[in-house]
Formats: sequence, structure tokens, C-alpha cells
Amino acid sequence: MTTPLPNPTPASLLPRRSKQDGALFFVIAIIIFLACISALITRAAFVSAANWRADLNGAMTVQIKETKDQGTKVDRAAALLRAMPGVSGVAVYDRAHAAALLEPWLGKGNIPDDLPLPIILAIQLNPKAPADKEAITFALNASDIRAEVDDHRRWSAEMNNAARFLQIFLLTALALLISAAIAVTGFATRANLAARREVVNTLHLAGAFDGFIAAQFERRFGAIGLRAGLAGAALAGLVVGIAQLMASDGSGLLLPVFRLDPVGLGLLILAPVLTAFFGALTARLTVLSNLKEQE
Repeated sequence: MTTPLPNPTPASLLPRRSKQDGALFFVIAIIIFLACISALITRAAFVSAANWRADLNGAMTVQIKETKDQGTKVDRAAALLRAMPGVSGVAVYDRAHAAALLEPWLGKGNIPDDLPLPIILAIQLNPKAPADKEAITFALNASDIRAEVDDHRRWSAEMNNAARFLQIFLLTALALLISAAIAVTGFATRANLAARREVVNTLHLAGAFDGFIAAQFERRFGAIGLRAGLAGAALAGLVVGIAQLMASDGSGLLLPVFRLDPVGLGLLILAPVLTAFFGALTARLTVLSNLKEQE
């Protein structure tokens, strides 16, 4: 009784391991690491920009310019503002607070009592129906309180421009890194195809379908992409975790504000899956394109 021959497997055409795999694995892993860091920082930039806009649009400041009976005018202004519709809260930063801000420059006890200092009232607006600048200014003038109202519109516009530039820059960097990973995979596929041109040509002349030949390279580079993506994403998660621990110790002002929350973990999990998919797709398209050129 004859033993049936085993069906051909991808390993019969392409070995699972090759000397060139180490360099390719390293390059793709580094690219995916940088792409994961860039994606996390990009997301943090979008979240931070949204928070900045919400903070600026949800608050106003009132500077009391009265020098005579300043305390009485401040109390009247605070009571008036708290009673206005569209205002959810008012915080008064009195003379003591202003003097504390000046002490690092002027020294403690060097501020004369008759030195006029601004009294700031921070207004927290109702997010559903906020009060507008004109209504607040009219109410203060009607109560004979000389004040300057700032709705942070100028600062909000500048912050939006800076956040928009940062977002575009990070998205561009992320797109370039993804393009680099695809280009490296395509180059490695062409090199593997050229090294096995005789085998490929023999299979092609023997009647093997282009799809069968392309599937061998598709599986190979999909597996390499998956392993390299896992390594790059794991390294990115480790770096982000260390940065998060350092930020909790008080050094977060010098580090990107990104966290390993569920969305961040989802990005890290998605990275190797996309790397394997694009690696396999790039390898398949490259092989099919080369086979068509040989016809």
C-alpha cells in the first residue's frame, strides 16, 4: 500500500526562517514602536486641545479697576455675577492673592499697602447656556462698577491654531511612519522574490496559479509583520508605562501627557494586527505585480 504524498505547504517554497528576517523584523519593530508612540501622542494632542478649548470657552475673568472702596465693589460684583443666568460659579482672587503672586519678584513685605493691585474675579460659565461678555459688561456698568471683562477669545484662537498645527504635524508623522513600514515590506518582498526567482519561474511554468505563489509570500510576511508589530507595540507600552509612573511623581510637565487607558491599550493591540494585514497585503500585491511583469 502506497503512502500518499503530503500536500505542499508554504514551507516548501519559503522557509519559515531566513537570515534576512532579523534585519527586517528589527526595522519593522522600530517603525511600529515609533508609530505607536506617535499615535498615542496624537490622541493626547486631540484630547488636550479639546480640554483647552472647553476650559477657555467655559470661563471668563473680570478685573475690577476701582481703587476707592475696592473691597465693597468686589463684593457687589461677585454677588451680581453669581445671580446672573448663565453663570455657575465665581471665584474672587483678592489683594492677598495678587500680592502672593508678586512676592517672588518683589520679595516678601516689599509691597506697599497703597500700591494698587488688580482684583480678579474668575467666572465659571454654564456650559449649556453660558452668559455672554456683553451681558456681563452691561450688568457691571449698570451697577456703577468699573471693570474689564475678558472672554479669552483671543487666547482661545491662538490655542486653537497651535493645537491644529500640532495635530497636523503628528498625523503627518504617523502617516509617514506607516508608509515607511509598507515600503520596507514591499522592498523585502521583492528581494525574497528575486532570490527565489528560479523556483517561482518553475512553479509558474508548471501551471501554478499566481494566487498560490503570492499566498506563500503573503503568509510569510504577514507572520513577520505580526511578530514585529507585537514587539514594537509591547516596547511602546513599556515606555508609556514608565512615562506614566514618572509623571505621577511630579515630572509630568516635561513629558507628553498620554495614558494607558482603554483607548490607548486598544491602539497598542490594533498596531500588530494592522502591521500583519498591511504586510501580507503589500507582499501579495508586490508578488502579483512582479509575476505580471514576467508574462
